[in-house]
Amino acid sequence: MERRHDAMRTSRRFIQQLFAEPGLLALDLLGIAVAYAVALLLRFDGQVPPSGWRGYALFLPVALLLHAWANARRRLYGQVWSQAGAHDARVVVSAVLDAGAVLFVIGLLHPGSEQLPRSVPLLGAVLTLLVFGATRFRRRLFGRARPGAAAAEPTRVVLVGAIEPARTLIQAMQNEPERGLVPVAVLTPQPRHWGRWIAGVPVEGPLAMLPTAARTHDAEQALLAFERFDGAEVRRAVDRAREAGLTVRVFPTVHEVLGAAPSLRDIRDISIDDLLGRPQVEIDMAAIGRLLRGRRVLITGAGGSIGSEITAQVASFEPGRLVLLDHDETHLHDVVVGLDRTAVPVLGDIRDDAFVQELFATERPEVVFHAAAHKHVPILEAFPSEAVHTNVLGTDNLLRAAATYDVQRFVTISTDKAVNPSSVMGASKRLSEQLMLHRRPPGAAYCAVRFGNVLGSRGSVVPTFVRQIEDGGPVTVTHPDMTRFFMSAREAVQLVLQAAVLAGGGEIYVLDMGEPVRIVDLARRLILLAGATPGREIDIEYVGVRPGEKLAEELVAGGEDQRPTAHPQIDEVHTPLLAPRDLAAGLDRLRRLADAHEQTACAEALHALVAGAPARSAQELRA
Repeated sequence: MERRHDAMRTSRRFIQQLFAEPGLLALDLLGIAVAYAVALLLRFDGQVPPSGWRGYALFLPVALLLHAWANARRRLYGQVWSQAGAHDARVVVSAVLDAGAVLFVIGLLHPGSEQLPRSVPLLGAVLTLLVFGATRFRRRLFGRARPGAAAAEPTRVVLVGAIEPARTLIQAMQNEPERGLVPVAVLTPQPRHWGRWIAGVPVEGPLAMLPTAARTHDAEQALLAFERFDGAEVRRAVDRAREAGLTVRVFPTVHEVLGAAPSLRDIRDISIDDLLGRPQVEIDMAAIGRLLRGRRVLITGAGGSIGSEITAQVASFEPGRLVLLDHDETHLHDVVVGLDRTAVPVLGDIRDDAFVQELFATERPEVVFHAAAHKHVPILEAFPSEAVHTNVLGTDNLLRAAATYDVQRFVTISTDKAVNPSSVMGASKRLSEQLMLHRRPPGAAYCAVRFGNVLGSRGSVVPTFVRQIEDGGPVTVTHPDMTRFFMSAREAVQLVLQAAVLAGGGEIYVLDMGEPVRIVDLARRLILLAGATPGREIDIEYVGVRPGEKLAEELVAGGEDQRPTAHPQIDEVHTPLLAPRDLAAGLDRLRRLADAHEQTACAEALHALVAGAPARSAQELRA
């Protein structure tokens, strides 16, 4: 009885598979009939005797049944053929071989005057394979666009980079011709592939051949497709593309789209990040997921450049509740759009101690990322009271509320300007690090993370340069020797999340910022990226160092001890601590001066406090 039931279930599944696509099944049956009829005509040079057609009439029902059986057995119905690849082609071949072999054996076992010649089943199977392939791979073979898709004007593309992403791109372009991208050549630094072909596209040689390849194939665009982006290599590719008069676009790496498989939709314009060539960030996704998944997370300054990126990445780890705090309603609205109902926007100010206490009492966050801050150096030089109210006293409000309501993990965003600070902004962030070290409850994992400039953020020079270039110049640079550390918001936040995992309590982390970049070099690269020539079409002017600025930033101060952590791109800094009594007295004085808007005295008091003699080391305080 059980075997009978199993047989019935198998039969039902077979029938369901066979009729999963009735239209395609009907097309296959018609194609089989035509394929074997053509084979018969070819065998007799178009003059088929009556006995041949009688044999065909007896043979055809058997052929139809066997091919339908083989197709259903190999699951040729119900597939997404628009994404078919090599594996699917092998399945089609296997299905035809299954049926063709049985038909040939039947012909051998049952010879007779009414049977077809033995060559007909063989030739008919080959023709049937061509029919099945044409119906299932017609988009790749014939370049037919999807119904309703507007065909783009074809763009002839030279692919530059590694072979595997180039292979992926060529297959995608041939599968989706409606996107209008036509691969004409591949250039790669991998010599073993030179002179070969990928799906009909020649692999012609190294990057140096880009101008020649562009002329030979009448190309219009260079598409960079590296497995790992190297800044020097990208800059060479851009220079070669400019020589050849090509536009440059980028196919992102798997890492850039957070592990997902990139597609043609992800192709983007080249950015300054690519030209700077930052090392790829490696993070422990599983550990970050364990930290955030299902937890109540609060992000301050959620609408800012860093805060919005923290929000996007934290949201991807499915927190139980995501509380987004900002004092700017427009930025808050923008960051909430597109998030699910676990995201709770809160409009308020960290400078309001009563509001902060009520927020923590209501939401009871388990993890806090503190990104709210004033950060524009020249503006804060003129209004140090605002830096004190937000960066110092606002941070203190959050830390005290976190301690009161048992927050076990608190990450505050710091800056390289906090190292040997010459500006009000840097001094205020230095003091916020000290507050984190002093306010941390025993056993709680509080930490600060220092990093340099974030490319494209509202406080970065990049948006200013871009606006100046769009206006025709000049691009204004403060000093020819001024340098800064740069990283993208995405990689900075990835490392911030990784630092949150590493934190045991009371650490100051420093991110690997790579080599400092001369600001004038950054300006030149942006001008070139815009298709102009520095000094000829767009001028660069030096305007002098602004108040509070240093020619070069640092990541570690004198008297600090830098040590590696378990992550190669994150170091820990052990910093001297202010005496608790000096800190308390200094905060009281700063509050009075800031409330009275005594700007000069406020700035002097802030610098004096952070320069005060240390009482204990951070290690001693943690112990």
